[in-house]
Amino acid sequence: MEAPTLRLTILRTKNKNYRKMKEIAGKDSSDFKVLIVDDIPLNLLLLDKMLMSYSFQMVKANGGREALKEVASRLDTAEQIDLVIVDLMMPEVDGYQVIENLRKGCEIDGIAIPPQSKTDLPIVILSGLSFDEDVNKGMALGANLYLTKPIVMNKLYEAVNQLLTEKVEAAQ
Repeated sequence: MEAPTLRLTILRTKNKNYRKMKEIAGKDSSDFKVLIVDDIPLNLLLLDKMLMSYSFQMVKANGGREALKEVASRLDTAEQIDLVIVDLMMPEVDGYQVIENLRKGCEIDGIAIPPQSKTDLPIVILSGLSFDEDVNKGMALGANLYLTKPIVMNKLYEAVNQLLTEKVEAAQ
């Protein structure tokens, strides 16, 4: 008897901005490194597929601790993370702690992460939590935007475009 397999199909709507997805603020979208953080592998896969049309260099972290390690190991390199999309509810190091550590600075495995500004490292919260206190706490800790699950693709695209455009423009 064969083991059951999971078949995943993502339906794409016709997006009139598709051609624009290869470029953000005059920069080739494949130059951007986007870190997606979730403790559920299927969610990582779905986000990766949703953002596929951008051709980003996707980095996946299965939890908050792994996310901090990814950011730390890439600091001041050509592989530095440009945008973080993080879930809140994760074991060990949750999304709130990830945001707080990135904004205030921290040390992980002997590598110091200096405080990251909202412009240098934009953070999008993508969570199933939608109560005002969750949104307020995430934003107060330093998230740039708060999106709720299930995610609407156009809202995710708009958020990514907005934050990366602001990042590029601030660097000029």
